Amino acid sequence: MSGYYEERRSKAAIWCQRLAIFLIPFFILVILLYRFAKIDTVQMLILIAVGFLVALLSIVFALKAINELWSKGYRGGSQVVRGMTIALLILMPFGYQSFLALQFPLANDVSTDMLNPPEYISAVEVRDRSASKGMNPVIEYDDDYAKKMILAYPKLQSRRYPAGPERVLQAVRNIIDENEWLLTGSEGVPEIKTGSDTENVSQLADNEQPKPEDDSDLEDNIAAPDDIFIEVIERTIVFGFENDVVIRIVSEDRNTLVDVRSSARWGRHDFGYNAKLIEGFLQQLDAALLGIAGEG
Repeated sequence: MSGYYEERRSKAAIWCQRLAIFLIPFFILVILLYRFAKIDTVQMLILIAVGFLVALLSIVFALKAINELWSKGYRGGSQVVRGMTIALLILMPFGYQSFLALQFPLANDVSTDMLNPPEYISAVEVRDRSASKGMNPVIEYDDDYAKKMILAYPKLQSRRYPAGPERVLQAVRNIIDENEWLLTGSEGVPEIKTGSDTENVSQLADNEQPKPEDDSDLEDNIAAPDDIFIEVIERTIVFGFENDVVIRIVSEDRNTLVDVRSSARWGRHDFGYNAKLIEGFLQQLDAALLGIAGEG
């Protein structure tokens, strides 16, 4: 009586594929829950960490399965390939963020004017109220922090335009509308109304205007009454992380000076995102003003 030999299937290969496929709807669900405010930022970060660990576990199973396929002749090669491919694709954003963390300094607040950054209007109060939930407070720039940011982002500088403040303001408004940023406060532009989901921000904070002559001098200065401040919230595309952005428009003798400050509400490290955000905004502003710009 003849018989036949049946090859065993690697259980590690099966679990490698199962875990990897599970992560696809898992991350989609996490993103949707966060975007629609069903979970808060802390809960979302915990779930992201869980997904990261599951992806690593899938890779561990893949390595174990490869060993079984090679040494014991088990079946399951196609499952290993599918599972490992999906897991590696999911881990790629984590690897990219790790690369950015090494490339950029540990910071979440940058400005074109590191020595005298524009002051926020309503973000300070909002962040203070949510500090217990882990939201970042608005920091005060000191000499060491300013110098560190200048070294890290040397191209992030003020803009001077040979145009009146009204023209610059209109261009800024158009960019805000185009980017669909949420307006949360303004100073010097009484006709601008705040976003519907923000609280009363009529009590505006004092702001700093003149730049110190010495780089080491960060003395507070009172803003000129004709200076314009516009504050908005920008949200990232995928997760919708919120960043507070404030734009300062200063009228000079023959030019208009524009400074921008952007900071992340969550996380100690912004991975260079806020600097990239400011650079993108200034590029839009340069184009809107016919590309006529000078560095501050």
